[in-house]
Amino acid sequence: MVRNIKNVTLFIVLGLLINYSIAQDYCSYLKQGLMFYKAQRAGRLPDNDISWRGNSVLTDSSPGGKLDSNGDGDLSKGYFDAGDGVKFGLPMCWSMVMLGWSFIESQANIASCGLTDLYLEDLKWGTDYILASHLSDNEFVAQVGNGELDHSYWEPPEFINYVRSVYTINQNKPGTELAMEAAAALSAASIAFKSSNPSYASTCLNHAKTLYNFGKTYQGVYSDSVPDAQPFYNSYSGYKDELVWGAVWLYKATSDPSYLSDAENFYQTNGIGYNGISNSFDWDQTAAGSTVLLYKITGKQLYADIMTQTMKYWLPGGGVTYTPGGLAWIRQWGPARYAMSMAFIGTVYGTSDSLQFAKKQLDYVLGSNGQSFVVGMGPKYPINPHHRAAHHSTTNNIKDPVNNKYILYGALVGGPGSDDSYVDDREDYIKNEVALDYNAGYVSTLAYFALGIYL
Repeated sequence: MVRNIKNVTLFIVLGLLINYSIAQDYCSYLKQGLMFYKAQRAGRLPDNDISWRGNSVLTDSSPGGKLDSNGDGDLSKGYFDAGDGVKFGLPMCWSMVMLGWSFIESQANIASCGLTDLYLEDLKWGTDYILASHLSDNEFVAQVGNGELDHSYWEPPEFINYVRSVYTINQNKPGTELAMEAAAALSAASIAFKSSNPSYASTCLNHAKTLYNFGKTYQGVYSDSVPDAQPFYNSYSGYKDELVWGAVWLYKATSDPSYLSDAENFYQTNGIGYNGISNSFDWDQTAAGSTVLLYKITGKQLYADIMTQTMKYWLPGGGVTYTPGGLAWIRQWGPARYAMSMAFIGTVYGTSDSLQFAKKQLDYVLGSNGQSFVVGMGPKYPINPHHRAAHHSTTNNIKDPVNNKYILYGALVGGPGSDDSYVDDREDYIKNEVALDYNAGYVSTLAYFALGIYL
């Protein structure tokens, strides 16, 4: 009997040690996932944490915008969207909502990994740009850089010297999706920075309120007002889901019941939850995020029922295709990012089934099936993501050099085919693109499982 007790004790200790080891790995993965955002920074860089990145697009500026003490434009910072040199307001704002939300949900875990400063630094680099983009009460920068022109060059961002167009939304050219995403991002940031930087948190919240009023008062599809965004980030779902999204985040930041009333009214009037049951959660379709937040805030059965149906759709045997290796594969272009965004929703929802789903999806992209989809992480990882800066061609040639010059550590690539097939080919941007929104769900899910010094 004593021997059996010792054996049980040994198994428990070994299990804890294994779990501790995995948690430590997740901390290192989380750090690299956050460093990816540093590799995406535009503007004058305050450090050389990514040694192969330098200053870029310093002249990016709003019409009539003031230069700073370095002579840089007011829109020079922010993040490049993906492997290109454009700053798209969407999905950048959605990505910052995700980082802020994840920090709120997993702050203790992030701290236990020693990553609080890096996490907030990444968030602030994005929200500083969002604040700079808010030119007046009813005017917001939607995009910097012409997409078609930018994509005709294959060069690192440090080489960019073409004229950078600036596109805005305003009361005559409304963009409710973008205004609400920006309001949500700044609301989440106001909560995340409330204790460490209350003055900045207050600034974020004031802008969030104004942007919310702008989006609510002047309603319209942002990609109709900014046609240049249509080939890249067209608003297929429309803006009604973002009305809920913006309102629920303002409620979280303020506890003002008028915002919750707006959120619930918009939600029910437009059938938002049911529209999201059999869909992804992403920069264009925010229904699942709003549903889980409303459920957590109100505890109402309506939201619980819709969340149950949503997760059932994503679990094995539901409506989503599963690859033989276990990835929840909803569509061809970048399936790993959709799996990771829904995995994060699973962590917030917090049922045993949704947490198991989240963990399995995370482990899949990190290589549980033998192929990692995160650069530099796990077994057999990609080395040639579709990324101009990491490839670092000096000849405007996607084939030269043969392999990327630099390793883009921590970047989630698009992912495999529905049969788990994958080729590490930068010219296949469907499977090998990387982007702000791709990493947002991945980093947010990692933060939940990265337990650091705690078991």
